[in-house]
Amino acid sequence: MKIRRDRMLVYLAAILIGLWSIGPIYSLVIISLMDVRDVVAGYIYPYNPNINAYLRVIGFDVQGPYGFLRAYGGSKQLMQGLLNISIIAPTVMAITLIAAVPAGYALGRFRIGRLRSVLIMILLGTRSLPPVSVALPYFFLFTQLGLRSTLQGMIIIHLTITIPIVTWILMGFFAALPQDLEKAARIDGCGRLEALTKVVLPLAAPGIAASAIIAFLFSWNDFFYSWLLSQGTSAATYNAQLSGFFNFQNEPAMFAAAVTLQIIVAAIIASVLQKYITQLKIVDPGTVVVE
Repeated sequence: MKIRRDRMLVYLAAILIGLWSIGPIYSLVIISLMDVRDVVAGYIYPYNPNINAYLRVIGFDVQGPYGFLRAYGGSKQLMQGLLNISIIAPTVMAITLIAAVPAGYALGRFRIGRLRSVLIMILLGTRSLPPVSVALPYFFLFTQLGLRSTLQGMIIIHLTITIPIVTWILMGFFAALPQDLEKAARIDGCGRLEALTKVVLPLAAPGIAASAIIAFLFSWNDFFYSWLLSQGTSAATYNAQLSGFFNFQNEPAMFAAAVTLQIIVAAIIASVLQKYITQLKIVDPGTVVVE
């Protein structure tokens, strides 16, 4: 009886957490399908549902239920920002994995004594400072190097965030993988690199997929560095361009539509990689099984 009650409490907690998480997204989607008067009226569902806000965000004039509505004045810049971040985020994800997978493997599998602890401290120490504390040094450095207001500069600044975090995650994941299969491959004549590519990486596919999502979302959702280094230029990202909506407080539907577009793209990428993550099963501490 107690087990059943505990299980019901867990389910209830999961439902409450789910509602808490989905609530803001639901509000955004609902508001994006409303007109201004419906939003002001406080409806919790679209009374006159339409996609006018989405059409205006991407640059079309529309005829709404309450009259003619012009396109968002910054739609061209917003779409350019969407294109920029669609280039930056996948590039950051790919470079992060190229750098973090071998680094995480080395730190997780090799026993290099005190040097390992020092490397881990340096790795995590780079992320211990608040972003605002290094904003000015980055701003002046990137300006002097000619990287400010460029896609290359945005990629580099995002890599300073993603590589340490993903390396730390993969380090723990590689350390938890069973070493017997890798040792067997080495006994059968495989070199270290061959054992890594043919044995370890297939086992680590779920962890690598999860890390890829994290790297992508870090880059995709970044606002601070994007605003600092690219705002007002052709390299501005989608998030930096969204700040322009603060001047359109009487157009909540357009702002909600713009944010929803951003969420949709991120959700598609996450769903593509999700199938690899669901293959992971933890049987007991220190043992990882991949179906």
